[in-house]
Order: sequence, then C-alpha cells, then structure tokens
Amino acid sequence: MVNNNMKITGMLILMILIMPLVLAATDTNNVDDVFKINTQVDYKKPCFNNGTYCSAASTCNYTIYNPDNTLLLNNQLATYNGAYHNISMRPTVIGIYQVDMTCVDGSLNGAETYYFEITGSGFQDTVWFYVLILAISGGIMVLGFSLKDAPIVILGSFGLYFIGIYILINGIVGIRDLTTTWAIGLIILGVAFYISAKSSWELING
Repeated sequence: MVNNNMKITGMLILMILIMPLVLAATDTNNVDDVFKINTQVDYKKPCFNNGTYCSAASTCNYTIYNPDNTLLLNNQLATYNGAYHNISMRPTVIGIYQVDMTCVDGSLNGAETYYFEITGSGFQDTVWFYVLILAISGGIMVLGFSLKDAPIVILGSFGLYFIGIYILINGIVGIRDLTTTWAIGLIILGVAFYISAKSSWELING
C-alpha cells in the first residue's frame, strides 16, 4: 500500500505547487473591468466634461497602454453610443492595461484614467479557486495516505488533473507569462499522473 516516503513526497510537491499560486495574487483594486485574452473587447465608458455627460456632438479619444507600458492604441477616436463612448480591440497579453480617455464637448473638455485586466479565463481573483481545489485534493490524498487506502489517494489526484487541465486552457490570474502558466499546469498534471500511477501500481501489487 501507499508508503510514508510517497506521502511525504506528495505533500512536499503539493506545497510547492500552491506557493506560486498564492504569490501570484496581485493588487487589482484599481481594475474596472476584466476581459478574456485573445477575444474581441468592446470597451465602453461614459464621457464626462466638468462632471457632466458629454453630448452627441462630443469627441472622445482613448490612449491604451499594454501591461509593459507600450502603446496598444494611441489617441484613437471612440464611437459615440448615447451614454458611453466605445472602442474595440483584441488584447493578446495577460495583465493590467491603463486607459487614458480625453473628451472634448464644445468649449468643455475632460479626462479620465481607467484600468482593465486581461486574464486567461476572463475572470478576476481566481487564484484562490486553484488553491481551494489543490487544498481539497491534498486533504483527500492525506486521508488516503493515513488510511493506507490507495483508491482514496487516486480519487484525490483527480483534483490535480482538473486544475492542471484548467490552467492549460485558461491560465492563472495574476501570472502574466503564459509560458509560466503552461509550465505550472504541466507540472501539476505530471504530479497527478505520478501519484495516481504509483498508487494504482501499489494497489495492484499490494
């Protein structure tokens, strides 16, 4: 059955996998919107001049900066749609974007700065979702190790498979580099395969 060496190894590996996810959590207090990477984004914000809404005759321009502060859009004219001005784009980099919006309405003018985030899933603050699933999986595997019950350990490894596949598809919020998210996803899948295969082998030959 499952031995102590495998138990210790499995728990150490699980802790190593959880740490980068916790450290990946970023401060997103200034983020107004969250969108999914490589999808069409229609960015809509109301245009203000001196505290009042702009009229239909107003013009609004967006300057948008990539997460590395390079320009994505430079002073591009937005489309007026009643209560807001719209600009379309297709961001291809995960991270937080700065939006500088300037409006001219007759003799009045105004400016606002917004922030939006591009993530792999289109959701914000999902790091703790990953940590929760890993913690539940780890708890089930610890129970299996304690009971020396290989099927329970294998059941716990299913959570690792799920998280690994989910990360490969959607990335990890807070980690900017897609290569890093793929590496973490593949490592988690490798750990899941090792634990489930080792437990299955010991179950068969126990």
